[in-house]
Amino acid sequence: MGNGTQRKDRAQVRAAGASDVVELARVLGRAFEQDPVNAWMFPDPDELPRRSRRLYAIEAGFEYLPHGRVEVAELHGKVVGAAMWGDPEASRTASAIALLRSAPHFAGLFEPRRLPVIMKGMGMLGASAPSTPHWYLSELGTDPDVRGAGAGVALLRFGLRRADQSGLPVHLESSKAENLPFYERFGFRTTEEITVPEGPTLYAMLREAGTGESVPAGRAADTASRPQGAF
Repeated sequence: MGNGTQRKDRAQVRAAGASDVVELARVLGRAFEQDPVNAWMFPDPDELPRRSRRLYAIEAGFEYLPHGRVEVAELHGKVVGAAMWGDPEASRTASAIALLRSAPHFAGLFEPRRLPVIMKGMGMLGASAPSTPHWYLSELGTDPDVRGAGAGVALLRFGLRRADQSGLPVHLESSKAENLPFYERFGFRTTEEITVPEGPTLYAMLREAGTGESVPAGRAADTASRPQGAF
């Protein structure tokens, strides 16, 4: 499949760089506008779009670009989708450094009274991850205006091909039950249901290397997965 499909009207995937942070944060912010976890983290609907964009920019700039993998999907030269992956080779030291560097930027992002609840919920998600080496799909989203262009499928296939080549499983948390059949078609299975404090239920999913069927382009999920260990 290369770095994307060959038709000019289909989204194509490439590795992201620092110059893509603003656009990928914008796209992910739009993709997750109706996401129950974002509403849980940012209960003020007027603040949710701005805070979501800031969250994704921090994640990309301080964690996943330096210590993971980030891809964007482009359509006619415009970023229309993004995926952020935790790399199984990233060391605990690197993760700790990323946390220290990003901590000041999280100041003011969350309402102080909600921070303990959010921290507890994120800890529950982290505990659901496999203890053995694996790829972690932290975020996968596409601009609602271009759904059907295959951006979500292309991004997922790109990352799964890399995981298959490494022989390692992939872990994610789906924030919507209606997305489960989409991931199941790719070989994912639900391993745990996690209800975060004062918030929604998420579905931890695992895919072993080399499993799953091909899915027709355009059957992309609305949203994919949630941050793990980002705080």
